[in-house]
Amino acid sequence: MRRSGSAIGVAATAALLVAFFFSCASVRTGNSSRGASSRTSSKSSPTGDSGPSPAEESRNASGTPPKAPTAAAPLFSPASSLEGSVHVKLGIPTDADPSDDYLLNEKEYVLSYNPKKRVPNWVSWNLDRAHLGHVPRRNDFRSDPLLPPPLYRVTPQDYTNSGYDRGHMCPSADRTKTVSGNQSTFLMTNMQPQLHELNAGPWEKLEEFEREMAKRPNAELYILAGGIFSPSFVTVGHNVAVPKSNYKIVVELSRGEGPKDVTPQTPVVAVIMPNRLGVGQHEWTDFLVSVDEIERKTGYEFLSKLPDAVQRTIEAKVGAPPAP
Repeated sequence: MRRSGSAIGVAATAALLVAFFFSCASVRTGNSSRGASSRTSSKSSPTGDSGPSPAEESRNASGTPPKAPTAAAPLFSPASSLEGSVHVKLGIPTDADPSDDYLLNEKEYVLSYNPKKRVPNWVSWNLDRAHLGHVPRRNDFRSDPLLPPPLYRVTPQDYTNSGYDRGHMCPSADRTKTVSGNQSTFLMTNMQPQLHELNAGPWEKLEEFEREMAKRPNAELYILAGGIFSPSFVTVGHNVAVPKSNYKIVVELSRGEGPKDVTPQTPVVAVIMPNRLGVGQHEWTDFLVSVDEIERKTGYEFLSKLPDAVQRTIEAKVGAPPAP
């Protein structure tokens, strides 16, 4: 859905950053009896993770207690930092408030990080056969060094004993050609808290479907994923927001094609999956929606580089392409 008036690349002021850190008065979840799971190829939960001690809980990745942000020079996150990236070939998602969009180029994917929610607003990546190989899953979850002070760097321990998995947006299995590519998917800026039955259920099944699509001769996919949040969202760890649902958009083109090659017949998959108990009893196809619906619930405009008439048509339809 085409919208106007969004300012791309407006710098977030230090005052706003301070506000972010003190305005997140969300309800913390209680500790679950089950530790957060690091995903394996079968998405099974790990064992033997007793979680950090109270002293460890109060410390960040550097081993020192997290400090309140102090006034500093404005942090710049210009959209120009992503221009030219293949991962946003169909457009950089934008909303009416760019102050909570800290853009990061992780090379293997790009994302908008939300300093208040401490999770990505969206993650965007390109996928074709060239990204798929035989590199084993690295499982090296870690903080993102690209986040500058005073932004908090989420650690793997922020999910420990929370009852939620560290849910990948860009999947590990989408980057198996090189060790560095696979490692990049384990940055915590690529994670959102997901119930295990979502992470290992319909969310994983859609990931597998995408990779089968990408294996088609000459196929090239453009994928977006992120979360939808309640106004008073639950948090885990050091105020890491838990989404009430997760969305994904997949557009299939032929290799080398771009926005002008998208037609009303271009295969598009869009889903919204609830992050709640019982979701694992469903197939991923039970959650098909339109891109318009995701835009309404997130406030973001997606696929903005498409011709207007084509954008209106493909964003309004609901459906999945034939099985790979």
